[in-house]
Amino acid sequence: MNIGEIIGEADLLVPNEVSAADKLISLNAINQDFFNVVKIPKIAKFSCVAAKQDYILPADVRAKNIDLLMIGMFRYQSLDRDGVTPAQNAYSFEDSTRNLSVYPAPYSDLQGVLRYRRIATTTFTSSSLLLSPDAPEEYHWTYIPALAAYLAKTQDDGVKAANYENEYKAAWNVAAQNYQGGGS
Repeated sequence: MNIGEIIGEADLLVPNEVSAADKLISLNAINQDFFNVVKIPKIAKFSCVAAKQDYILPADVRAKNIDLLMIGMFRYQSLDRDGVTPAQNAYSFEDSTRNLSVYPAPYSDLQGVLRYRRIATTTFTSSSLLLSPDAPEEYHWTYIPALAAYLAKTQDDGVKAANYENEYKAAWNVAAQNYQGGGS
């Protein structure tokens, strides 16, 4: 399902005069919100070099979404979130540079494995109506009631807005439970 189809379906549910630009702004927010509720694990592997402390990670990694870092068979704890003691392996990650720093640096060439949560990476514009949401395909339909809830609010129809909001939020909560086993 693409963004144009989602807009068309939501317009059928809630006839409105909302501009396409405002609907796209709402859909971009919905796309981001989906991943704030549904934490879908993703794995990044990287090669570590002996005594090298810094590594550049993929653009979709965010510090708040990292939940596991292993280098070789050693687990590393976040300096930002975990209570790290001096004898533990630790890491820090800078979102703006995508730089992962590990302390201490690996003692030999090892495989690094990072588990993190997916985020929305697509920004919808009027020229991208054929793009699909970043959510897994089985949840694309939830963007219809999410957009319909927004549209109903613009029409001052609180009852209809609440019904659509309950519908998509219930689906997102089920999705969150389905992915919950992937991490801490």
